[in-house]
Amino acid sequence: MTLPKITNKQKHILYLLYKFRFLHTQQIKIILNHKNPTRIQMWLKDLKDKGYINSTNNPKTFEDRSKPAIYHLNTPARHIFKNNEDCDLQVLNRIYKEKNRTQTFINHCMAIAGLYIYFLSKKKEREEFNFFTESELYGYDYFPTPRPSVYIATSDNKNTSRYFLDFFDLLTPPSVYRARFKYYLKYAESGEWEEGTGVKDFPSVLFVCPTKKRKNHILYFAKAVFEKAFEEKIDFYVTTQDQLNNIKNVNVWEKAET
Repeated sequence: MTLPKITNKQKHILYLLYKFRFLHTQQIKIILNHKNPTRIQMWLKDLKDKGYINSTNNPKTFEDRSKPAIYHLNTPARHIFKNNEDCDLQVLNRIYKEKNRTQTFINHCMAIAGLYIYFLSKKKEREEFNFFTESELYGYDYFPTPRPSVYIATSDNKNTSRYFLDFFDLLTPPSVYRARFKYYLKYAESGEWEEGTGVKDFPSVLFVCPTKKRKNHILYFAKAVFEKAFEEKIDFYVTTQDQLNNIKNVNVWEKAET
């Protein structure tokens, strides 16, 4: 099969859409950090014209047209990555379903991309930063099931820090927060992480909540569990999406401690 030719920069855009599933134009521009935003717009148009990507928005009003376009992979993109060892075939096989995703799912994916941009902005000079989404974790059996929203690893010359991050929206009931927290405790005690990775230290667990009320709920629940066990069995931190969006807020994470 002969595929329309694209540049390496365009292949990078396709991989970003594999990684995050859905991205709007501004997110793509920020992540690429290209000095010429117009060039990015040309790349996106070319990818769409060649059938590799599609956009979800169908502008009907002036307000719709003023919103940034939201992009996802189209079926032909599967052929670009089918021999790429960093891409899982089972993930690629679901590309054809992207056009039917709900707005809630799309918003979730773009929120994860927003988290990537946030952590990237906090990256220290000479620090190695890795941010793996569910799509990139699919083939690793030793990761929690279901997969965390994100696995993050940062390292400098001396230390490596690792994190499991779960992102929750308003539709997620508090019972899911509690069940997920208890799952991480069970997973940490199982030894699967150390057995699968050879890393003794268990990653810190981060919850990003939609509201302060939900944040406080899981924070108090975690503290109660730790008090009953007389120890903090995992490092557990919580925040809200609003706190992450507030550029003036330096200490956004609150740790559950006895």
